[in-house]
Amino acid sequence: MKSKAIYLLIVRHQATTLFLLFFLLAAPSFAGDPFSTSGRLDLRGVEALDRDSAKEEPGAAGRIKLDANGESWKLHSWLEGGWDGAVQRPVREHSLFKNYDKVYQSNTPYLEFKELFVSRAWNDLEVRAGIQRFAWGRLDEYPPNDLLNPWDYSRFLIKPLEDRKIGVPSLSTTFTRGDWTWDTVWVPVLVPFRLPLPNERWAGSSLATSIARSVPNAGITPREPDLPDRRIENSTVGVRVKRAGDVEWALNLFHGYDPRPVFRTTALSIIPQGTNIFIDPGYVPDFHRISVIGLDAAAVRGDLSLRAEAAYAMNRYLNIRRELWGYPVVPSPGVHPLNPIEQKRDTLDYGIGADYRLFEDALLTMQAQQTLILGNIDLLYEKKAETTLWANIKIGWMNQKIETNVNVAYNPEHGDTLSKASGWYVFSDAWKAGIIAISLNGPTQSIFGRFARNDQVDAELIFSW
Repeated sequence: MKSKAIYLLIVRHQATTLFLLFFLLAAPSFAGDPFSTSGRLDLRGVEALDRDSAKEEPGAAGRIKLDANGESWKLHSWLEGGWDGAVQRPVREHSLFKNYDKVYQSNTPYLEFKELFVSRAWNDLEVRAGIQRFAWGRLDEYPPNDLLNPWDYSRFLIKPLEDRKIGVPSLSTTFTRGDWTWDTVWVPVLVPFRLPLPNERWAGSSLATSIARSVPNAGITPREPDLPDRRIENSTVGVRVKRAGDVEWALNLFHGYDPRPVFRTTALSIIPQGTNIFIDPGYVPDFHRISVIGLDAAAVRGDLSLRAEAAYAMNRYLNIRRELWGYPVVPSPGVHPLNPIEQKRDTLDYGIGADYRLFEDALLTMQAQQTLILGNIDLLYEKKAETTLWANIKIGWMNQKIETNVNVAYNPEHGDTLSKASGWYVFSDAWKAGIIAISLNGPTQSIFGRFARNDQVDAELIFSW
């Protein structure tokens, strides 16, 4: 109990502690050396096109990056914060800083260190310690080998891949010799993925939300999971060996907790209290260790670039079809035990992408990727294979004063689709404004269809320096 309290104290204040510690360690090298800063302020408003979907208030997000460079030391800080309009009232979490030990967080205003690390270089070797994010793999949106950072799903499909990643306290090394690069990463503690609360816009459809909609004055209260013990044997490690050349390729090894969401069931509870009804949805996030071996490669030939990667995951836990979870056909007050829903399987994720420059200011990107569940799965899962096809075209007009982007995605197994279009006007190097429209369609159990009520138009104004 005492060790857990000490751990929580360290986690809650580790951002400030690391910043002060790293600055003191690196201060002698920074004396007389310049600091560089950059930042961005983003104001946004969302108009939901479905009257019955959860609404989102106007929001503001800012980020400040600081780099201090010495002869061999470097301090890098990326602080992000603002007002999250997707958080529903009343706000459940009143902490200003995002936590590193909670799945459900609804604090606004908020602050978060996306990155905060110090690095030291010795000839061919660089060592980094602190809160880091990593970019392994080659594909867009869902790179199978990019497993070291959990994701923030609070505005899933709206946030770009870089912004979804949660920084993790870690120690990493990079050794370069000629065309070869060796990367190693050690993450001593589990940082969980983050999920929106059931009443927030990007929670998506689920059995629990369907029950809540059918019961008047009902509210869903999800349970925060118990995280695995903080022991050295529960840490995460990753190794990447990369070779540069006409075809750049890499071998990736990962052993640690699966960053992708999976759930275990408890019991559905429907408890009336006065005029209100409180619902415990009966499932909580769960965490399991996996081992993954992966390969990725990229090559450029003139205006065409090709990217590919594959990852074989061993002992990955997956959830069976929702119809088998054991929810009652007619919800009634009381406690309803649910069926076990996790099955351990090996999976194979692979994909290929291509970028082609149509003309000077036009880039076409196409990508196909698939996840296969290996072994005899009978009828436990929705599909043995899940395929996602992506196409994106980005065009600049009037000497890049106008930027347009159209993105479409299709999942043939379920027939669900995503369509996204944006247009930006660049006033100056500092100011730009744009409108983004998104439409999602498909059955509720599909990757895009569970957000079918989330069609929206998003207006943004960005100031950067």
